[in-house]
Amino acid sequence: MYGNYWHFRDSPFRNHFRRTFYFPSPTHQASLLKLRYAIEQREEAALLVGEPGTGKSFVTHLLGESLAESVAPIVWSCCPFDTPEELVLHLAVEFSGKGSTGSGYGALRELEAFLTRNLQDGHHAVLILDDAQLLQNVRTWEVLRSLMTRKIGGETPWTLIVLAQPLFLPLLDRLPHLEELFTLKAFLRPWTPEETAQYIKHCVKTAGCDDEVFSSDALEAIAELSSGIPRRVNRLCDLSLLVAFAEKSHQVTAAHVEAVHDELVTMPCQ
Repeated sequence: MYGNYWHFRDSPFRNHFRRTFYFPSPTHQASLLKLRYAIEQREEAALLVGEPGTGKSFVTHLLGESLAESVAPIVWSCCPFDTPEELVLHLAVEFSGKGSTGSGYGALRELEAFLTRNLQDGHHAVLILDDAQLLQNVRTWEVLRSLMTRKIGGETPWTLIVLAQPLFLPLLDRLPHLEELFTLKAFLRPWTPEETAQYIKHCVKTAGCDDEVFSSDALEAIAELSSGIPRRVNRLCDLSLLVAFAEKSHQVTAAHVEAVHDELVTMPCQ
């Protein structure tokens, strides 16, 4: 809606994966490097922890793009598994590409057969398990740990990448043998005010505009109100651009940002 007004070729602040708008902040670059290293070294598992909206999914999309062709398949799953049997059945279907095997034992055999064939073909599989804090069934984690530590011909056939909010960490405290599975751990921290400002300028420029669209006080307000969480930054920037466009302002100011935060982002549901 406001693209032509601000001379944008593309919408600068979208909360979905777009490679060209990636801002290589130190925390995201370090996390990406650790996860890639874990896979290339054929480690059993790695952990990426971050508050909601910090970019865990974005990092793993970048990760998938940066890996060699021999790293395949890459399966992405969320964690609504109530029982170990559900988990094993799901993995067997996702990796083998076949329908339900009907039983946990049959699914396990099918999964092992696939991983063996995949390894013999010169491939290394990856399982990305998102929202792992939702999976609190200890027995399910025990089964997953057993699956990830199995060797085929002395080799690790796949790597587990776990994405989780900090709520996941107390589970590791209770299960130290599970914690030892993660040979590499990364934590996505929120951006500093300077990084937030750099990101906003980067997105504006990438969208095709060389103007100072956001005033310095607007950048400071966004950094403070978003707490440096990328998803919140995108929301505040997008809506602030809309409000400033509606007012025919030549620049987004702190007043626009604060109005968005007070009247839209934090509007009570009544």
